[in-house]
Amino acid sequence: MSLEHAILGFLSYEPLSGYDLKKLIDRSVAHFWPAVQSQIYKTLGQMEAAGWLTVETIAQEPRPPRKLYHLTPAGQAELLRWLQEPQPPHEVRLPWLVQVFFAGRLNDDQVLKLLRHQLYLQQQRLQRYTSIPPENQADMAESDPRERFFWLLTVDFGVAQALAQIHWLEEVIRRLEQGDYRLPTLQS
Repeated sequence: MSLEHAILGFLSYEPLSGYDLKKLIDRSVAHFWPAVQSQIYKTLGQMEAAGWLTVETIAQEPRPPRKLYHLTPAGQAELLRWLQEPQPPHEVRLPWLVQVFFAGRLNDDQVLKLLRHQLYLQQQRLQRYTSIPPENQADMAESDPRERFFWLLTVDFGVAQALAQIHWLEEVIRRLEQGDYRLPTLQS
C-alpha cells in the first residue's frame, strides 16, 4: 500500500483538507500505515499532478485559505484498480528480533531486560487497539455497518498480532528465567 491509496480511500468518502486527512489517518489507519503531515502534503501535490484529485481553495479571512481536495474520476479509477489488485508479500523488519538473534552475546539479565521492554511495548500496543477512543466510535456509529466491519477488521488484526507477540515474549522470558535453553519446537 502507498499513502496515495489511503488518501484516495479517504477522499472517496468526501472532499478533505490535508489537515483533515492527517486527523483521519491518525484516528484510523495509523496503527498499520502512519504518516506525517509533510508526507501527506507532498503526496497530495503528486496526486494532483497525476490528475487523481483537484484542489478547491476556500478563503477564510483572516486565516490563510483552506485547500479542499476532491477525488477525480481518474483518482476513483485508480483506487478501484488498486483495491482489486493482490498485493505482493511485504517483508516485515523487526529490529528487536535482530537483537534476539544475536542475544547469545549478552548475559541472561541483559536479554531479559530487552525482552521485558518489548513485552511492555506490545502490551501498550494491545491497550491502544482495545480502547478505541469515543470520537472514533461516534464516527463509526454514523457509518454504514459493512464499512464499519471492514474498518474494525484492521483493529482486530492488530489485536491478534500484538497478542501473538505477547504470548511469544512471555514464553521466551519464562524459559530464560528457568534457564531452559533447549531448542524451540518449530510449529508448522
